[in-house]
Amino acid sequence: MTELPFNPGASLLVFPCAIEYQDIRTVWLALDTGASLTVIRESALSAIGYSFKAARDLATFGDASQTHIVPKVTLKSLSLADARVENIEALCYTLPEEYGIDGLIGLNFLRQFNIGLDFGQGILTLNHFG
Repeated sequence: MTELPFNPGASLLVFPCAIEYQDIRTVWLALDTGASLTVIRESALSAIGYSFKAARDLATFGDASQTHIVPKVTLKSLSLADARVENIEALCYTLPEEYGIDGLIGLNFLRQFNIGLDFGQGILTLNHFG
């Protein structure tokens, strides 16, 4: 079981996560149950060795204002503390700077766990299936 503290009064629940492709890097991702797929900013993906020139897979997604066509990459892993998912897809998209995050933890990560959000104590718990 993984337990992580968070600020229950924050407008976004943001956590340090490790992303791995060719290299590993820590990024700050917001928990987003409305995002089907995990989203990582372009500069973070470049830093772990992803080449946009080699991008073959594209995906379409919509936000509140428009539809985007973006590269889709399969990461070796995404970890939130010791909660880890291997071979996970992520979309390459840079969220506006004012959010101060490197991306979003989407449902394709979250669905691998039983999740608890205790807003009274400010604790996120993740229990991996199996």
